[in-house]
Amino acid sequence: MLTPLYFDILRTIIYENTGIVFEEKKSYFVENRVKEHMEELGISSLKDYIFKLKKDKNILRDFISKITVNETYFYREYYHLKALAFLVQKENFGFPIRILSIPCSTGEEPYSIAIVLSEVLINPLNFEITGVDIDKNAIIKAKQGIYSKRSISKLPSQYLKKYFIEINNERWQIKDTLKKRVKFYEGNVLDRIFLKGLGKFHYVFCKNLLIYFDNKARLKAVNNLYDITAEGGYLFLGHAESISNSTALFEPVKVEGTIVYRKVTEEEDEEF
Repeated sequence: MLTPLYFDILRTIIYENTGIVFEEKKSYFVENRVKEHMEELGISSLKDYIFKLKKDKNILRDFISKITVNETYFYREYYHLKALAFLVQKENFGFPIRILSIPCSTGEEPYSIAIVLSEVLINPLNFEITGVDIDKNAIIKAKQGIYSKRSISKLPSQYLKKYFIEINNERWQIKDTLKKRVKFYEGNVLDRIFLKGLGKFHYVFCKNLLIYFDNKARLKAVNNLYDITAEGGYLFLGHAESISNSTALFEPVKVEGTIVYRKVTEEEDEEF
């Protein structure tokens, strides 16, 4: 049984390394993941386990992988992909168009974006996509590019045939022609130095992550994303997320019936 004291210690470790806040009602979830991890490591003492979490970065990375959620599939929240398709044909950012997906989970989102851009751009080589996730195991799976029937269930059949190779009835693999358009990295949205090292992006997808942050971590994440978004670039958030009331760095705009956030340039900010 995870006592309140040990739960507080564990969620502090989680918060300091991910920015994610686990409330009291999530103690059972953390407890189950901790038990599973301790069994894998052959550790019976919770005190010893926490000591190893603090001292061994590899064990900590494994723990982070276990407590982060990776529920996703191809063409999830299709309206954002529709808005992106409209914007890349309307805006004149020059080439290559650079897109960031963070968190990218096991790769479904960045590969979905790659499919859309391959279809709408005259020259499909004129884009670069970067996927980032804090979960090292998710990044490994994303690089492999092998997906279950459930993951591809929402994908139009013509794109499934065009961009995938069927391994068997249960698994499909991304073709190399599409896979090489996406690069994956293990990283944290709160790590400013790491993010700046990736360069500037015209479109940033950061969906269903900020809702797990407290105000302090959320503002830090948004500031970091602002820094790596190109002038006039766009930020895509999850349907339950909004930053309109917490920052003036991005302004909400309606594109193809959905709300996205455009980076406010320094000149525009001065006009306010």
